[in-house]
Amino acid sequence: MKFLLDLLFRVLQLFAEPYFLLFLAVVIIALLKRKNKRKNLRIGIGVLVVLMIIFIGNGFLGKLISGYLQKSYVNTSEMKNAAGQNPVIVVLGGGVVDINNTEKLHTMSFSRIVTAYQLYHEFKKNNIPCKIIISGKGKGHTSEAELFSENFKKMGVSDFDIIKEDKSMNTYQNAKFSSPIVKKMAPTSVYLVTSGFHMKRSVALFQTFGLKPIPQASDFINTEITIFPNSYNAAFTFVMLKEILGIWQVQIYNNLGMNG
Repeated sequence: MKFLLDLLFRVLQLFAEPYFLLFLAVVIIALLKRKNKRKNLRIGIGVLVVLMIIFIGNGFLGKLISGYLQKSYVNTSEMKNAAGQNPVIVVLGGGVVDINNTEKLHTMSFSRIVTAYQLYHEFKKNNIPCKIIISGKGKGHTSEAELFSENFKKMGVSDFDIIKEDKSMNTYQNAKFSSPIVKKMAPTSVYLVTSGFHMKRSVALFQTFGLKPIPQASDFINTEITIFPNSYNAAFTFVMLKEILGIWQVQIYNNLGMNG
């Protein structure tokens, strides 16, 4: 059952890829033309593709999805007052890029570093012990957790306060592998730091593994309503569409008892 659902969602993920959608439309039109049938259907598909490009490229769809994914996490700074005596900050990796055989953190990672450090600094300033758990292996030779750790140390975070979870390859594993570490520490509060568009799915997965994290969104994305479609709007819209599919997958698996 889980294998079939995994396969289904992998297929659905393809429909959040612009090149796949364009390829699919071209193939369908070509097949219909080859059989010299259904001219109206070919025209309809062509019109549908054009409308989809406009609808996605002009930012309207992205604007709607952006609000759904992120609006709950815009004003979360006041939650820091609920720290208690031993808060834990869980930071999710944001990817690694390889430039000239040198591995560097993805640009999105640095907003997460800054947000986590601001929390950490505020707690330490008030003499509240605090730990940072960095979750992420990534696909490079050096783990995301290690690269995050190097940056935190340069900012003045004590090595004693840094815990590296360097096995996870995706958000599901972030939650699965980080949760036992957090539970052993028995913190009064757990802060989850990741990007705004990624937060809803991340919170749902951490809740699946028995935690109730306080969301601290580090960055936000949005589209701009434009007269003419542009690649900026399209790129962010497709990123958020994939996130929607991920949220549905978590919800369905939870309802069927297949997560965990």
